[in-house]
Order: sequence, then structure tokens, then C-alpha cells
Amino acid sequence: MIGNTVLTPTPLFLLQDIQQVTLSPTEAWTFSGGSTHAVLIVTKGSGRILNESDQATLLDGSVLVLSRESARQVSADSREPLRLLVFYFDALQQQDQVTNVYSPSLSWHLDHSSCLFHQVDHGTELALTLYAHRQASDSLEAFQNQIRFQQLLHLIWSHAERQAAVETSRVVDQTISYIHTNYAEPITLDDLANRAGLTPRYYTEVFKKRVGKSPIEYLTSCRMEHAKTFLRESNKRLREVARLVGYADEFYFSRRFKQQVGVSPTVFVRMNQKQMAPVTFHYAEYLLALGIRPIGAPEEQVTYLREQLRIKEADEIVSLPENTPDLIKPLQPTFILTESTGDSTAFSKIAPTLALPWLAQDVFGHLNMLADVLGMKDQAHMWLKQHEQKVLKAKRCIDAHIQKDETFLILNVRPQSLLAYGARNIGHVLYKSLKLTPPKRIQEELTRNPNFWATTISKDQLSQYAADWLFVHIFDDDLSRAHFLELMKQDVWQRIPAVQKGQVVILNPIWFSYDPLSLDIQLEEAVQILTHSNTATLSKENRNILHG
Repeated sequence: MIGNTVLTPTPLFLLQDIQQVTLSPTEAWTFSGGSTHAVLIVTKGSGRILNESDQATLLDGSVLVLSRESARQVSADSREPLRLLVFYFDALQQQDQVTNVYSPSLSWHLDHSSCLFHQVDHGTELALTLYAHRQASDSLEAFQNQIRFQQLLHLIWSHAERQAAVETSRVVDQTISYIHTNYAEPITLDDLANRAGLTPRYYTEVFKKRVGKSPIEYLTSCRMEHAKTFLRESNKRLREVARLVGYADEFYFSRRFKQQVGVSPTVFVRMNQKQMAPVTFHYAEYLLALGIRPIGAPEEQVTYLREQLRIKEADEIVSLPENTPDLIKPLQPTFILTESTGDSTAFSKIAPTLALPWLAQDVFGHLNMLADVLGMKDQAHMWLKQHEQKVLKAKRCIDAHIQKDETFLILNVRPQSLLAYGARNIGHVLYKSLKLTPPKRIQEELTRNPNFWATTISKDQLSQYAADWLFVHIFDDDLSRAHFLELMKQDVWQRIPAVQKGQVVILNPIWFSYDPLSLDIQLEEAVQILTHSNTATLSKENRNILHG
């Protein structure tokens, strides 16, 4: 025990004897167990190890761990002699935590499915060193040999862990291949676990660790991917599609499809018509990034597309007031896209409706989800790849102009509140893309939740979020502007390092938008701001870099 911490007792291993065994061709040697365990290492030749039920090949460098209850016979091949080093040892287990008494454990065994390993890195070299010093008369050298033996065991245990991981990975990959080949057949968790040679519980654990979802979730995803292909590329009836992907009940298939994809199979088919003419609420920029022009969108969104993003296609999009289904119907949309599930009932009477809850995904998650439903994964992948290249270029440029330890705070000013931002909306480009360092308080929030949005703070808490750079977004109303002007008069404001360094940036409205097209522009502006480039292309608000 150290302080109040109780250390978990672990076995201690005591080397008792080392022997070298040389077997001529066809000669055999037997380990009968008894009072000690043993490690066998082949230093020359090849042979076989046998027990009552099976046999395995021994090669130069092979390592075999035998517990005391084991009984094994080793024989040399007929071609050349086989040379072994045998290390006899006791496994000492703590019997009493109070008196700290250790004694030989009769039940100890290697905690891995295999006790035979081939080519343990540096194992043979260390074993030969141990053998060379086996008769050390000096107590310090004898102690050193005990340490070498612990190192040898550590090499073996580490190799066993890696081998177990590789074996587990291999059997998981085999079952994944089986799923992709046999997804239309009845498949249960027990079937997959049996194929892997693991218990269902352990198989699920290792599968989820490797793939990110459970085996049955993966099977369902695989089936739905094939179902989407059938629905897009064939005229097959729903019952036949269900059967082709492993579902006998078409109604159950429809429920599972909607859970996975977000819309029913029928709506999915209509949304994948060649001529798409959607009406969208909140997601116009996402559709445009995929190359789809909506026929209608809310007035504010159309104005933003036209005036802030300067998209020419915005002139061809009909501006729609909120909650006006009667104005949507004459547009005859092929589908309707919304962020609110509450709108679905009214909208679905007009056209197939897809609801993507705003907080369910980040910007890229929404883009990929929408692309998946619309069969436009290639377009999404292309956009994301281009954006990634822009990010890499911007990061290289910015990293050359800022100090490595500089910190960045994003502050949103509202009529009666202040918000310190995380990695959504304003923070996506600065914290996620450019990986700039947030203040410690924000970093703690992001560690707990990588998609942390924002936290409300008071003016007195500003010193706790102080940073070398301050990016300020002010809501476009008189009360918010007045709030900010009053804030700048406060002592707590003047003490912020960013204020004292003249590194306070007033952000334009584009920074409050959280969509693929706005991210590209935010990235460009971040480069101009942080490299002190010519700001002629920036808006008037964005050129306003305050100096104290």
C-alpha cells in the first residue's frame, strides 16, 4: 500500500535452474512438470512438440511456456540435431497482504490462449546471455541474471499480447468478410462468435473496438447499403429488396431502413430521382456543396447566400417565409429537407421529407449523411478532400506566423449574455481545422466533448478565459452592440492579454454560419487575419482589429 492506494498483487518469478538439451535426430526429451514451470527456447534446429491430443512444429527461435501441470514431449527432426535451453522457474504468488508473504503458486499458468510463440524479438539473444552466466559465483551477477530472466518473461508476455491482438483482429476480419458475402442469409451474433472461436460477449467487445460498432449493427449497416443500391438502381418491389438483403418481413425491413437511413424506402426512392428539385430549411449550403440547387429556402437563408456568400444561383431560389406549407406546395418539390422533426408531419403531406436534427452531427457529419441518402457520396468525398487540402495549406501558412504557445478565445456577444465558444459554429475552423490552442477552460470542455458548442460566461469570468488572441462575434442588433461597447470600458476587458497586444478581431456574419461553403471562406479569412495579410478583401467589420 502506498498512501491510500492498494497495489494489486502480481506474481513474482524466481529462476531456479538453466539446462541445455541437445537431441540427435529422432531422439525425444520429456517435460513431466512437477514442482516447477519451464520456458523452452530453441537455439538450433527444428523439431516437434507433442502432447496426448496434438502436435506443433518447433523452429529455431521458437519459445514454449510450460506450467507445472503440463506434460510435453519434444523430438528432433530427422535431418539435424535440436538444441534447447530450458529455464526452470517458480511463480510466487502473494498469500497475505498484511504480512506480504509470497509462496510458490501451484495453479499459475500463462494467461493467453497459446503457450507457443515463434521468433520472440531478442528472446534468443537474452536466453543465451542467461545461459552464459548461469554459474555466476558473484551474488550481484546472480542477481543480474534474475533480472535478465524477468526481462525474458516480459519479452514473452509482450509478444503474447501482440500475437493475441493479431489473432483476434484476423478472426474479426474473417467474420467481416463473411458478413459481406452472406448478408442475405440469416445471421445471428452466436453464428459470428462461433466462426471467430470466441464467446459472444468477448467477440462483441473486440469487434466494436476494431470496427466502431457492434457485429449486429455492422451487419445491419451492410444490409442497408445493399438495399440502397437495389432501390436506386433497380425497379424491384420492396418485398423483393427486403428478401435480397436478409429480411423475410418487408415491414420490419422498412422500419430498420428508416432507423438507419432517416427516411423510409419509399421516400428514399423518390429522393433519388434523377431530377432533384428540393425545398430546404437550414441546409441550402449543404445541397449547393453537393451540386444541388434547391427550388425554395427560407428568406434569411436566401439573403445570406446572395449577400454574404455571393452565390449567383441564389437569385433562382424562391424565398419562403417560415411555416408556410401553402407556399411550398405550388413549387412541386421532389423532397423537403428540414432540421426539425416537428415539421415532418405537415411537410410530408406535400413531398417526401427528411429531418436532420441540427445537433445530431457536426458539419461534416451532416454533409455525409445527406450525401448518403441522396446517393452522392462521391461528390461529398470530393468536396471534403478539396477542403482538407485548403486546411493543410492554411495551417502551414498560419503556423509560420504565430507563436506555438499562443492561445485563442472566441467570444459571442448577445444583448444580455456572453458565450465562450467551443468547436461548433465559429470554433470549427479555429479549433478543429487549424488546431489553434483554446484557453484552458475551453480545452477542458473539448476534452470531455469534442463537439462542445459554447458556455455562457459573465464579464467577471473573462480573466479565467484570457487568451493571446480574441475573436469576437457580435449579434447584429443595437442591444448587442451596446453591450459590447460597455464591455470594452471595463477594467476586466483591458486586462485581457489579447486586448493589451492589440489582437482583438471583430468577426463578420459569415463566421456565425456553420456549413460547408461558409467554412471555406472562414478559412481564407483566418489566414488573412493571422498572417497580417492585406485585408482589402475583408468586410468592413472584419478589418476592424481593435488596439486596446
